[in-house]
Amino acid sequence: MKKRIAMITAAMMVIAALSAPAAWADETEAAVGSTPDNPIPFDFHDVDDTVFEGQWWDTGLGFDICVPADWVDADLTEEMAEAGVVHIYGEDGGGANCTIVSTELPAEAAGTYDIETLGTDLAASATTVAFADLSGIPAVIFENDESCVSGFSMLSDDGYLIQGVISAPSDEEYEEYGPVFANIVTSISPTLNEEESTEE
Repeated sequence: MKKRIAMITAAMMVIAALSAPAAWADETEAAVGSTPDNPIPFDFHDVDDTVFEGQWWDTGLGFDICVPADWVDADLTEEMAEAGVVHIYGEDGGGANCTIVSTELPAEAAGTYDIETLGTDLAASATTVAFADLSGIPAVIFENDESCVSGFSMLSDDGYLIQGVISAPSDEEYEEYGPVFANIVTSISPTLNEEESTEE
């Protein structure tokens, strides 16, 4: 439960940083090791079926994601929904999971907060980050060794910060789940409409 609370608050930490002075702003490239103009490319076609048998989900947020077939989309409490949690894909009964949170950006950040600033804010929180292109979606991928979580962050066109925070059943099992987490991030791709799906 404590780790799940940490996942839910992860997006809030970034939101809270939006109005704080970014003294580290000139160190973005050094902090993340990549740039928005030269992101690490990911392609959902590269999902490795040998890592897990996958189940694809439409998140309803403009992108699809593939998680292990035995993971479920858990029921959310009212408190979770109010905190911005949209989905918790995870092992039934608890365990490894991917919690997706969508939080509206503050009014003062609307139209000015970009992917570079997002990467800077995440890097400032003792998190290893890198800019990524997730099958055409600009994003920041991150890993925090202290809290043993990893995931992805992106900005929606309608002014929301979307974060997917992925964690193992325990800190001791974090490295073991590395290939699973990498496969999940690789799978992220824009949701296709029916016409595009037919063309595929």
